[in-house]
Amino acid sequence: MKATWGLALGVALTLGVPAALAKEPSKAEVQLAKDMVRDAVVEVKAGRCSDAIPMLEQAIAIHETAEAFLALGECQATTGKLRAAVATWKHGEEIAAAQKDKARREAIEKKRKEIEPRIPTIRLKLPADVSGIVVTIDGEALPASSLGAPVPVDPGTHQIEAKAPGGEAFSTKVEAEDEAKLTVEIKLPGSTNAGPTEPKASSAVPLGTWIAGGAAVALLGGGVASYLLAGAHAEAGEIECRKRVQCGADRIDSVRTFDGLALGAFIGAGLAAGAAVGIWALAPKKAKDEASARVFVGPASVSIVGRF
Repeated sequence: MKATWGLALGVALTLGVPAALAKEPSKAEVQLAKDMVRDAVVEVKAGRCSDAIPMLEQAIAIHETAEAFLALGECQATTGKLRAAVATWKHGEEIAAAQKDKARREAIEKKRKEIEPRIPTIRLKLPADVSGIVVTIDGEALPASSLGAPVPVDPGTHQIEAKAPGGEAFSTKVEAEDEAKLTVEIKLPGSTNAGPTEPKASSAVPLGTWIAGGAAVALLGGGVASYLLAGAHAEAGEIECRKRVQCGADRIDSVRTFDGLALGAFIGAGLAAGAAVGIWALAPKKAKDEASARVFVGPASVSIVGRF
């Protein structure tokens, strides 16, 4: 099929006006382009876009038609070249409007609007204190006007590289899926005009953590005091019992009361400490810091050990 169309194209150009001099294609060329588009559409419907694309490109080079742009855009979208498909269809809409082909213009517009939201974008976050940065995506340099703005890309893996005067090169790969909105931070250590690196702000401790932690400390103090008072009353009661035939019930009740207060305070301190850690762990973090914490509750102490 390719050889046949190549021969037909050569004959048409030989019989017609030379392409370099012609302003409009000859009737033979227009007919040839229509026949090529017709056969290419058959290939598209059969899923053979690798054969259809060169036929459509040749037909468009001879004579632009909305039908050719519609079919070419479909193949480009099928093969993952979404940006090329959208660009092809935009031009196809203009051709359809000029040729007063309303049906195909609407068909092209519908397909374009279906594909446009699928195009992923990559936004580059550049260091504010570095100038003269050159960024490339898949080896293609980006204009300065697009730096910092979302850059449309086709779905798939993309190589991002950046370089600034006097600095080390930055390189990374990202995977962009359909509809993805990616942000890539460009880091260029050692650049000549790079200022001092500011330390990353640590995540603030939530107010609830301070309150719960303070309550844990207060309850711990109360528990320790109650525990000591219970011990003092028990010791005093023991001495008093040695001097009496029957021990005083009020002394026993005091010891039990302080023991109960101590136990309740220790339990409350443990719960408050757990709440403090829970509030801190569930609070939004500004940075992805690794953190771990454990609560130890003893008979006379509560401690929180960890990394925050």
